Amino acid sequence: MPTVDDAKSMARAMESALRAKNVSLSHGECLDIVARQFGLKDWNVLSAQAKRSEAAARRRVALLKGWALIAEYPDAYDHGADADPTAAGGGAARIRHDPVLGPRRYPEPSRAFGCYVQTVSAVPFHGQRVAISATLRCQEVTHGATLWARVDGMPGHTFAFDNLKDATEGWLFGSVPWVERRVVVNVPADAISLHFGFFLKGRGALWAADFRIERMIAASLGARPMPPQSHRWSAAIPKTKCMVPPRPRTCSRSDDRTSQRIDRPGSAEGMSSAYH
Repeated sequence: MPTVDDAKSMARAMESALRAKNVSLSHGECLDIVARQFGLKDWNVLSAQAKRSEAAARRRVALLKGWALIAEYPDAYDHGADADPTAAGGGAARIRHDPVLGPRRYPEPSRAFGCYVQTVSAVPFHGQRVAISATLRCQEVTHGATLWARVDGMPGHTFAFDNLKDATEGWLFGSVPWVERRVVVNVPADAISLHFGFFLKGRGALWAADFRIERMIAASLGARPMPPQSHRWSAAIPKTKCMVPPRPRTCSRSDDRTSQRIDRPGSAEGMSSAYH
């Protein structure tokens, strides 16, 4: 089923080609011919069906508070908090390449890139190794989907970055059910911000849920970590801006490894913002 704009373009092209051969048909007549090419009675039927299809295809999910989307053309993505009964807690964050606007904004699929990012201060994690994990699910992804994290210092200075590009359990392609992914980065004493998130490259859709941050507190990055102790962390899915990772909310320090859980995206509550 073509979009309304595509059908009108086809009709104009037909009208122009026929006029060049001294065949005169009105634009309305050409629209009816285009409709019949798709097995429909006339233009009115095609237009009504195309508009319904476009409205369904462009259904927008709920706003995902506290996260930012990074994309050259944000309107090419349907993104936000999505009710997903298959996700833990019944909710997940979603980035979907819009089937209507996406191909128009990115004729070359490999150039399409949509990313959610969240950023927090790196100060509470100085001298620690930080692990960020989440569960991901994807559908018909053409060029890859993954979790990522980055540690920055002064503007233009990146200490660490990992998007699992070379990991055995790394990027997701095609359609994959819920699977966990984990990124580990070192946070030096002069780091300023920690970024983390997930992105979709190319076409398809990506869901993310159950974000966690684990801090390994030790005297130095090379020291052996202390026994773990779990703590909940009130933040929810990532926030995006550019092709970079976000940063976590400031947390109180403890004398051991701290596990911080990010609230499920479906609630859209407690998501921290700020990206730089």
